[in-house]
Amino acid sequence: MASPSADYVVASGQVEAAIAVLRHHHIDFEPRALTTFAGQPAVGFSLHYQSWQRARDLLEGAGLPSLGPVPRPADDLLLRWQITGGVKLTGASRPGNRVDTVFLEPRLEPSPVTPRLVWASLDIETARDGTVRAVALTLNSGAGQANARERVLFLGDFASERALLEATNDLVREYDPDVITGWNVLDFDLAHLADRYTLWKLPFAWGRTDESVRVRKKPGGRTSAFVAGRQVVDAMRIARGSGTRFEDQTLATVASHVLGRTKTVELKGEAKLTELDRLFADEPAAFCDYCLEDARLVLGILEVTGLGELTVRRASLTGVSLDLAWTSIPVFERIYGMELARRGVLAPPDEGRDVSGAAGGMVLDAKVGLFSDVVVFDFRSLYPSIIRTFGIDPLGYERAGDDALVAPNGARFSREAGILPALITRYFADRQAAQSRGDETASYVYKILMNSFYGVLGSSGCRYGRTALAGAITGFGRRCLEYTRDWFEAREMPVLYGDTDSVFVQTRRDAEALAADLTRDLAALVSQAWKVESYLTLRCDKRYRRFLIPPMRHLAGEEARGRAKGYAGWVEQPEGTLVIDVKGMEAVRSDWTPLARRFQTELLERLFRGEGAGEVGQWCDELLGQLRRGELDSELVYRKILRRPAQEYTGNTPPQVKAARLLGWTDQRGSVEYWMTAQGPWPLALAAADPSKPTPTLDYDHYREHQLRPIWESLLEAAGFDPGPVWGRQMELFG
Repeated sequence: MASPSADYVVASGQVEAAIAVLRHHHIDFEPRALTTFAGQPAVGFSLHYQSWQRARDLLEGAGLPSLGPVPRPADDLLLRWQITGGVKLTGASRPGNRVDTVFLEPRLEPSPVTPRLVWASLDIETARDGTVRAVALTLNSGAGQANARERVLFLGDFASERALLEATNDLVREYDPDVITGWNVLDFDLAHLADRYTLWKLPFAWGRTDESVRVRKKPGGRTSAFVAGRQVVDAMRIARGSGTRFEDQTLATVASHVLGRTKTVELKGEAKLTELDRLFADEPAAFCDYCLEDARLVLGILEVTGLGELTVRRASLTGVSLDLAWTSIPVFERIYGMELARRGVLAPPDEGRDVSGAAGGMVLDAKVGLFSDVVVFDFRSLYPSIIRTFGIDPLGYERAGDDALVAPNGARFSREAGILPALITRYFADRQAAQSRGDETASYVYKILMNSFYGVLGSSGCRYGRTALAGAITGFGRRCLEYTRDWFEAREMPVLYGDTDSVFVQTRRDAEALAADLTRDLAALVSQAWKVESYLTLRCDKRYRRFLIPPMRHLAGEEARGRAKGYAGWVEQPEGTLVIDVKGMEAVRSDWTPLARRFQTELLERLFRGEGAGEVGQWCDELLGQLRRGELDSELVYRKILRRPAQEYTGNTPPQVKAARLLGWTDQRGSVEYWMTAQGPWPLALAAADPSKPTPTLDYDHYREHQLRPIWESLLEAAGFDPGPVWGRQMELFG
């Protein structure tokens, strides 16, 4: 039927009884053949949404319960008509209020159109009592040009906060954005505005209809907002969900890293509040500029990183709204549900799942030492390739027959073409096409989408998640890694380390030829053992001229073991240059001081260049002397994150919590910077707030013993040097 409809599903044996009930009560319907997820035949009665509730009451009263879900009008329509992104509307229309055109019961169909969305970045500033002091809105043009229009509404220019909020309604409707964004815009800006509009009994009228903005706060969960005709996308959530890593998620940090500029007021805590109070009273223009710059920074970040465009492309590919574009479970459930709908298969009930989580990949023992000529081989998109090769699929698992393919964990899968393998095959082809035409945005979207499938299948939050599915993927991954290790070692090429989809091999042989040979041999094994075509491909990822694996901390007399997921090397670039590459060690961890990170990087470079114990010892002596004389104080700042409010920490209190409490933090979280002094952790913000108050003497012994010494000892032990002499001399000097 052309009008919006939903299915009431009954088992095939109940069809005649259901028809009799519907006809008796003059309810129009259209039957269509369906199957349950387990494969039993069923029939869906397509009913107009306005009739569905009445039909359910009648049918359930007749002992004919529905096998399908409760209708969700918008989602059902998109699934039925296979719409993910662009849409073509046909039918009667008329001019609208706040919009150009209103369609009356239109026909919808997919369209390849990609609209240029207009984004508006919002920032508000509030007083200590919650009063909104300023609202900034900055707009792009829809063509990627940030700050095409911008305005600040300042409380001092209005008779009251109520008048300011009314003007904000007018401003949003005047700018008419498609997307409203901001940094923490959902949990703070819109949530706070909703409270203030309610306080003043004003309509929160930001939409393209007369509906008021609805902000929903889920206990312990995410805040969401509905603005009619617009989307709300939290830029902070995009940055976090996209996998981009920064020292912390504050706007100041991300903007500084991405744009090279930051907020106009960089103070924190009470010092920041005091300064903003002063600006509001004495320098309103500077106060407004502070508010506006925060809004500008957000649009700048989205444009420079490409995350705005990535969000639109990912949403249009998967069919979810923009605010859900970087989630994994809603995305998977939408695209998998769409394929089920295309096949006339009901989704499984969202309950009764056996899911214990997605296990991590296999890790091979790491060998401690400093090595030459190390090649990293890795599998191209290992987990998606495993799904594609072995037919890992929720529906295939549910409908496995006698001729099933058996995974290493015992899970059985149908050999018929599965939905998930077919999706991945299509995405692989689409990604290659995107790469061929130079569309890196699309290529990246397809890559991260495919890589998310494994975690989803091991999640209890996904209706398709099963322990056996995730276990089958990791089981095949283990087999691949073990086979790869044994293949190289049988040819007398030592495997120094391996993790999930890669192995580190010491060899001078032609790496590309080795990768091709192993790919061929693995394909033969897969064909013989499982009777399927292999899509597993090994490649040479990088070459290290020198490579180091440090030891884990170990007890006296205990044999040193290599640190898993922590190594460094001198990697060869295509143009022949050598670059220090560090993974999982202190030099790339933001919770270590800048001095410790620099110390490790410089020490690695000296060891890779082949300097002896005497040369690196002299260099270390000089650096420790600088530390002792106070010449390196600027590099001794700790920067750590409070993930919970300071008042919630009990028992052994971490230094960052002590520093936060000195700043008066109670229910606040975030990044705190501090020195370690003779009196304990000392926050930098205290010095900024009161420069006349002297900072306690820095504890140089702490930095030497807890920041530098562990790095020195682990790297020298890996290089085969005795780390003791230098530290013995320094202990005498410090003492």
